[in-house]
Amino acid sequence: MPQPYYALPLRLDEVLQHKSHPTCSLPQSIAQNLYLMLTTHLAESQFDETFGCSLWNEDFDNQVNSRWKEDIRLSIETSVFAHEKRLTQVRVRVDLTDQEMQLSRTNRRVKRRLTIWIDGLLTRTNEPFSFQRSLFLAPLSTE
Repeated sequence: MPQPYYALPLRLDEVLQHKSHPTCSLPQSIAQNLYLMLTTHLAESQFDETFGCSLWNEDFDNQVNSRWKEDIRLSIETSVFAHEKRLTQVRVRVDLTDQEMQLSRTNRRVKRRLTIWIDGLLTRTNEPFSFQRSLFLAPLSTE
């Protein structure tokens, strides 16, 4: 069965040369879009200033508490409701932990790790959908 969704990153240069672009399934496409939302600053997109989440605004905030987590969760949830219509009954959870990173044999650093779970149902088929991603804070990074 063909997969009608383009995989990220988009290679428009290849499309313009009439080469085939890698494709992906519906769940993979949704996961890519959710990841893009998480890593996009609000007002960064010229086409839609509401695309993204407030995580970038809160990245270096020292007041990391339950209110901070709830603000991030609500920002992500609002963005998913607005920009991912292929999901229904969306539920967003976040958790914040400290993780020790081994930089070298003698150098260690503790970083804050934000884990995000987004669960819902695929609108088209009513199948369950789950997405989980961890991001490190201050500065925001994936690894």
